[in-house]
Amino acid sequence: MFLNFFIKNKNYLILLFTVVYVMAFAVNAYVNHNIEFIYYTILLIGLIYIIVLIHQHLRLGFFIIVNLSLLGFFHLLGGNYYIGTTRLYECYLIPGVIRYDNFVHSYGTLIATVALYTLIADFVDERVRKHFIIFAFGLVLMAIGLGTINELVEFFAVIFLNAAEQVGGYYNNTLDLLFNTVGSIFGCVVVYLYIERPRILKKINDKINKNN
Repeated sequence: MFLNFFIKNKNYLILLFTVVYVMAFAVNAYVNHNIEFIYYTILLIGLIYIIVLIHQHLRLGFFIIVNLSLLGFFHLLGGNYYIGTTRLYECYLIPGVIRYDNFVHSYGTLIATVALYTLIADFVDERVRKHFIIFAFGLVLMAIGLGTINELVEFFAVIFLNAAEQVGGYYNNTLDLLFNTVGSIFGCVVVYLYIERPRILKKINDKINKNN
């Protein structure tokens, strides 16, 4: 019975989960005078509104909706949760190699790549889709373009909120762009293996069956 309720109301439950964690992190940021993440939270609320509008018109898949919500959660968690005196964003998941910040950037652009594919695939010429490398190159450029917008958001935080220490310098900015690119490439692999390749194989099988 609960499973049926979840399936029927899954999008509303994800929206509720998102609203609850955004409110919780907003309160935490306010209590701790974390002005940078109050700024990010306001922007995230605007982004959630835009995603809801897009979903109403284009019906984003549940996979994308869930992962966009998780991305927002991971982002706010990284800036508001501390392990000892170290902010989670600066903590290493793999010592000396991968930080939590790197993971969030890669994960975010992976989901952005899949979401972009969902939005534009039906409008892309079949001649381009047959050559997936070309299509994937376009997806990567669009995804890292979105990542650049995120870097601009952080830049404004540095200028207006004195967040240079939290955001990091040129090296950190370049790492962000690198992991954005890596995440987008993995996103293209996911799209090919689970969407494009099965679609191509189905078209080939349909053609064979028609000829027989």
